[in-house]
Amino acid sequence: MTPIAIVELSSSLVVSLATAAVRALALGGAAGLGLAAFRVKTTSVRLFTWTAVLYAALAMPLLERMLPPLPVPTPAFLQYGGERSAADGVKVSRPIAVAPINLNSTPGKQATLTAMSPTASTRLDLSPIRWNLVAAEIYLATAFFFLARLFVGLAFGRRLRRSSQMIRETRITVRFASRSLASGLPFIPQAAESEFISVPVTMGVLRPVVLLPTSWRHWDDAKLDAVIAHEVSHVARRDTLTQRLSLLHCTIFWFSPLTWWLNRHLADLVEQASDEAALACGADRKAYAKTLLGFFEALQGASTRVWWQGVSMASAGRAEQRVERILAWKGAVAMSLKKSVAVVVVALAVPVVYLTASAHPAARNVDPQSSKSVEVPQDQTAPPLPRASHAARVPKKSSNHSLYSYGNDEAQRFVIVSGKSDSLTMSGTQEDAEQVEELRKKIQGDFIWFRRDGKSYIIRDQATIDRAKAFWAPQEELGKKQEELGKQQEVLGKQQEELGAKMEQIHVKVPDLTKEIEKLQAELKQLNSSATVEQIGQIQSEIGDLQSKIGDMQSQAGDQQSKLGDEMGVLGAKQGKLGEQQGELGRQQGELAQQASRQMKQLLDESITKGTAQLEQ
Repeated sequence: MTPIAIVELSSSLVVSLATAAVRALALGGAAGLGLAAFRVKTTSVRLFTWTAVLYAALAMPLLERMLPPLPVPTPAFLQYGGERSAADGVKVSRPIAVAPINLNSTPGKQATLTAMSPTASTRLDLSPIRWNLVAAEIYLATAFFFLARLFVGLAFGRRLRRSSQMIRETRITVRFASRSLASGLPFIPQAAESEFISVPVTMGVLRPVVLLPTSWRHWDDAKLDAVIAHEVSHVARRDTLTQRLSLLHCTIFWFSPLTWWLNRHLADLVEQASDEAALACGADRKAYAKTLLGFFEALQGASTRVWWQGVSMASAGRAEQRVERILAWKGAVAMSLKKSVAVVVVALAVPVVYLTASAHPAARNVDPQSSKSVEVPQDQTAPPLPRASHAARVPKKSSNHSLYSYGNDEAQRFVIVSGKSDSLTMSGTQEDAEQVEELRKKIQGDFIWFRRDGKSYIIRDQATIDRAKAFWAPQEELGKKQEELGKQQEVLGKQQEELGAKMEQIHVKVPDLTKEIEKLQAELKQLNSSATVEQIGQIQSEIGDLQSKIGDMQSQAGDQQSKLGDEMGVLGAKQGKLGEQQGELGRQQGELAQQASRQMKQLLDESITKGTAQLEQ
């Protein structure tokens, strides 16, 4: 794997996990605000809500890719930062459409006309690469540690379960059967005893078992009933599954504060719900609190024995808080979650999960004029294109080449060579294009060159080549349509320039008003301080006539400018429609680029498996 591919992989890993963690954190905040706003105190509702948050947080990396993106307006500086990250080589989630660019070059240099210039593709900034790799290594090392701890705990739990002895006594089996039936369980969980534990533990997901310490034979019936009611409620809610998923969540997103808080909070809620289940079955509050304190005391005396993956009755939450809740319990709240309440919670959660998983910063509006073609003289180098656009179709029909940018996947480098049309479709670097140009001298006709795991392959099978060309054909058609729209916009732009020039050249024929002005000046000189009202009115009338003539001239000029302005407005509306069409084509190009990239990768993988791809000699 190339250094660029390693950087892309590490950057994508860190960014993807960090994004999912932030989304999950926002979801957790929304859940907390919702519970606080509705003043929810019922343990079953709170447990159901936070369990749903756990499941959604685990599925967040998949949800943000599966759900259609929802554009959310963001400040301009955040959008600018997102575009800079794309320019630095970090793959962004929204597709990038690049308009056609006409490159003026000699026929012999066509292989170097890729979407990546030397400065944009081969230059390697060591600083971000180093930090990306360090961040990925730190994440993987820490995640491996937590994953190893998880597997060690599972192994200890399995060993503990195998070393336990099944309890066949009627005193236990009857109580487990009765309690399971009351809880609505379709099966009866197994009961076993172990000398390695000091407190009751519920273990297993598919085949749950309740482990009791060997001292259970000395318990009275009230204590035994309360413990069984407590543990069976864990089985009914599948708390062991919730615990394991929470530990897996901590392993994957160990850097997020939500994971550790959610793990502790869920552990506390499941124990609180089981305490309430035991009290609802008739357990005396004081006696049950005394039993729980006894378990905590036994656990402290043999703390080294608690090393398994199970739900322990005295391992979660602080004893003081649990005892206070037990003694304050009034039995006025429902112990189980009603289906109607669950439906309401799910109905409220679905839009919140969709919003947090699919929200993406809205892209800035692109000026339609920015998609005009750019002419580059022969003695100049083509301006570097964005590094987020690498795959390109380069037809070589004349010295003027049209370059269509498709997509980005630096880990997937390939070149499709068409001998008949003398064109290239590629994704890669300038060195790849130069290497393929050398192969063209040896290989006649069509072929595909690509790299995989540090090795170069060549495909000569025409059927495979035709399939690969078909993947990118829709892109080329859209590129031609965009080029045509660009030409139409260029024509409209020229028409607007011509109208602007006409507006500047508008002239109005001004009649000679010299005599009228001289006459008015003479009459003003003849006036003295004792002028009559009639004389003043006469002068005002003459001044009004002059102003009327000047107003008529201004009106004529305004009429002409208004007509030109209307014409410019019509042209502007046409340009707006063309811009909307280009935006839609850009969106389609982004979707087709992702689809073609996936199809191309699958095709190359199949070629290696079937032997159609041969190693380059």
